[in-house]
Amino acid sequence: MGDNSAYTNLLFRHRTLIWKLCRRYAPRDAERCAELVQEVSLSLIEHYGRLKPDASAKDERAWVVWSTRTVLYDLRRKKDSQPVMVPLTKEIVEQIAEQENLERGRIEEMMGDLPDEDRRLVQLRLDGYNAKEIGTQTGLSSDAVYQRMHRIIEKLKQKYHAG
Repeated sequence: MGDNSAYTNLLFRHRTLIWKLCRRYAPRDAERCAELVQEVSLSLIEHYGRLKPDASAKDERAWVVWSTRTVLYDLRRKKDSQPVMVPLTKEIVEQIAEQENLERGRIEEMMGDLPDEDRRLVQLRLDGYNAKEIGTQTGLSSDAVYQRMHRIIEKLKQKYHAG
């Protein structure tokens, strides 16, 4: 790991840069940004020995940027590999209709405005198929199914709030 004071000085010199990069990752969440700075700091101390002791200020900055972006990218990849989408089920559609005093027909009408491919994905989900099964039937990867379903739900939300 090397000298603690040298590492502390490195963090101090580049604190603004690290915060700036972390804020890009979590722009409206100060608490999450602070957590990211902690994650980056831990990673930097873990890999501090890889930085040449005689590195120029420019090389040191480049190493901090590269290391910070690598940590943030790895965290995003872990987050993205875990779907956060709420699965669309018949119960959820009916609950939305009930809570918002909408008829199920209104929701089906909104879905009817979707392109055929999107409507097919929603119908398969409503019929109880999971993303992997839908992917098998449609030739999409399960990740693509999750992304498409998320976009479809966003379209429906926009349409609902507009109408």
